[in-house]
This record gives sequence, structure tokens and C-alpha cells, in this order.
Amino acid sequence: MTLMENEILQQAEVLKNCIVYNRQTFEEVSKAIKQKNITNVVIAARGSSNNAGNYFKYAFESLAKIPVSLAAPGVNTMYNAELDLSSSLVIGVSQSGMAADVMAVLENGVRSGALTLSVTNNLESKMANMTDFHLYCNAGKELSVAATKTYTAQMCLLGYLAAYHSQNRQVQEELTQIADNLPKIFGLKPQIQDLAQKYKDLESLIVLGRGTNYPIALETALKIQETTYINARAYAASDFHHGPFAIVDQNTTVLLIAPAGNSQKDMQELKEKLLG
Repeated sequence: MTLMENEILQQAEVLKNCIVYNRQTFEEVSKAIKQKNITNVVIAARGSSNNAGNYFKYAFESLAKIPVSLAAPGVNTMYNAELDLSSSLVIGVSQSGMAADVMAVLENGVRSGALTLSVTNNLESKMANMTDFHLYCNAGKELSVAATKTYTAQMCLLGYLAAYHSQNRQVQEELTQIADNLPKIFGLKPQIQDLAQKYKDLESLIVLGRGTNYPIALETALKIQETTYINARAYAASDFHHGPFAIVDQNTTVLLIAPAGNSQKDMQELKEKLLG
């Protein structure tokens, strides 16, 4: 068993533990958001962590009705701009808690008097210690190059924060149930192996998702790039109609992220259009 597969199989325990560990922090952050009358959220991250941040944008805006923007850290590090973040919640997401450009955004937030939060897998990191609040992935050391258990822990923590702040008990319960459902997915290993053999020699792949599934599409493409070196590209399904659809021909392989939910109807219609 590879390090990556071993860490994938640890996710059920990690997702259960990360919610339990951070229960008090969810309450404290939500209280602070209300007390400080936060009007917007700025989230800074890179790589897989940025995809988790993109998921948070959909979740928090949909549930808490507060706008979320994805920071461009280069504004701070390359252009030396200082943003007025005084009415913002500034969130930095980093597995190691050591990402320099993410810290630059957080430092801007601290200087502005913003409410600050970090999400890391390192209790001793600079990010964890420089922010008002810290959500700990509690995932154990991640040894594989491609992030797995820390990525899903970040998503779970950020999604739970959105559900907790909006007092959405249904979403809170659904997030706590993920850990119990993961073994069903792990039990599909034979079918997954068959699919991997079928598609392992692809030269390129397009991955599409909509809404909260768009960040999943982004992460899927990133993982395929990292582990197989296939030229995988992800698009929001709604954007795919506006230009990229033109590159599709009979030799194009497209992966649709289409679980049950608000976006499934649109994805089914897109599938029919692709096949048509």
C-alpha cells in the first residue's frame, strides 16, 4: 500500500476527529463574527488549500449570506499593497501553516484590525499562533506529496464553520456523517481499479463541476496532474459553455462531477449536450 492510499484510508477517522477537536472554536469564531459585525470574508490559500477555500466561498455565501472573496496574495507580496480589511474576517488556509504569501495576507489583516482565522495541520506553526483563532485539522503527519486527508479535513472544518454560523443543523449533521459513509466508498476499490486501468493512458482530461462541486473538479484535476502527469483541466460547468466547449470532439474525455443535489440537473443536461 502506498503512503497516499494509506492516508486516503485514514480520512474517516480524521474527519470525525477534526470536528470534535474544534467544536469550541466554531462557537468562538461565530460569536466573534457577530460581535465584530463582519461584512465580508477574505480567504488566502494555495494549491489544494485554495480549492478548499473555494468550497468555503460557496458554502459560506449560500448558508451565512456573507460575501467571500479569494485573496490574490501577490497583491501584498508583489505589489506591496496594503488593503483595508478592518471589517473583514481574514482566513489563511495552509496544511503546514508556513505558506509565506498566505501569511502576508494574514499579516495585512492583523495590521488592519481584522478578525483573523487560520486553518492548518500544525499547532506550532506561525499561522496558528498569529491569528485570533485556529482550526486544527488534527490529521496526523501527512507523508504523501499529494494532499489527501488534510485537504478533506480543511473542507470539513470550513464547511462546518459555515453550517455552525448559519445555525444549519442539517448540514452540520451531514458533515458529521461523512466519516461513517467513507468506508462505503473505500469498498468500491475493485471498480475504481478497473476505471483506472481504462483511463491510465489518457493524454488529456477535462473535469467539470458546478457550485460546491466546482472546487471538487479543481482538486480532481490537480490530483490527476500530480499523480499521473495527465494534462487534466478543470472548469466550472457554467463557464465551460462560454468558449472551452469548442475544444470538445470525439476524442475528448470529460469527467463530470454530478452527485445528487442542486447542480445535478444542469450536469445531466451538459452530459446530453456533450454526447449530442
